[in-house]
Amino acid sequence: MMIRWRDNSIRLIAFFMAVLLWVYVTNEQNPVSSHTYQVPLTVQGKPEGYVLSGLPGKVSIKAKIPRNLSATLRLSDFTAQVNLRGITEGEQQLPVQVTAPPGVEVIQVTPKVVRVAADKITQKNVPVTLNLKGEVARGLVQGKPVLQPQTITLEGPGKLLAGINHVGVAVDLSGVENDLVKEVTVQTGVKGVTASPSRVLVTVPVTSLPVKELPVRVELTGAPAEGYLVGEVAVLPATVQVTGPKQVIEALTEVNAQAVDISGVTKDVSREVGLVPPNGVISLQPKQVHIAVEIIPEVIEPQPDPEEEPEQENPENITGQ
Repeated sequence: MMIRWRDNSIRLIAFFMAVLLWVYVTNEQNPVSSHTYQVPLTVQGKPEGYVLSGLPGKVSIKAKIPRNLSATLRLSDFTAQVNLRGITEGEQQLPVQVTAPPGVEVIQVTPKVVRVAADKITQKNVPVTLNLKGEVARGLVQGKPVLQPQTITLEGPGKLLAGINHVGVAVDLSGVENDLVKEVTVQTGVKGVTASPSRVLVTVPVTSLPVKELPVRVELTGAPAEGYLVGEVAVLPATVQVTGPKQVIEALTEVNAQAVDISGVTKDVSREVGLVPPNGVISLQPKQVHIAVEIIPEVIEPQPDPEEEPEQENPENITGQ
């Protein structure tokens, strides 16, 4: 029994020595080195009707490669996949599955697990709002805009659609002289969200404003110097043209000129003054008028002397008649 144990021990030691010798010779003749590859991450079982986020485009793979393989090894010999079959709405963690050629040992994968957020694609109807910029040509007024259609359908991830209650389109009216009819592209402003239809028709009526001839009212402030009075006040032109919305124009009876101060004056006043535009009026023509104020000396009638006796009539003259 003792001799048999010794024989087995010698054989076992010899086996280990052979293995060590093989490993040594192999490493010497065909050494192993580490290499890192950036491998594209592919997806299996991508579900229909979902938008995915969080998936990296590549993963980093570190592998031990023998010398005899390193010269012929290509990046396409590695694969990195994540399986999305059965994924549900929300966020979940999925492992990265890596394959390598025979004889190559993968020692590290970064990341090993990816965090994937799945959002279901839905639809939502929202109203279209119109933002008007600029003003139509002078003397014209814009009417009530019309949008066709007034509601559109948005499509995209449910979380994104939840924050959208309307979409806007903008139209510039600067200098427009006639009815504006224009197709405008709908911009959702959110990546991944589309609109259907993608264009809406905007119609903005443009009409002329009514014009009314109104007299000019002059306001004088202060008073002339002592011994002088205000005579005739003349306005040139006496009337002006007022342009504005019908309801505004119909309520006006006159246009005020800026006040003219005549405090302490002793001679005629001649001045160009501006007009005060009434509320809601679009334009005044002209915008200023010439005002002439006549200043005249005050005339004092002579008063009789109370101490002077009135002349008596001759009685003879009376009887002689």
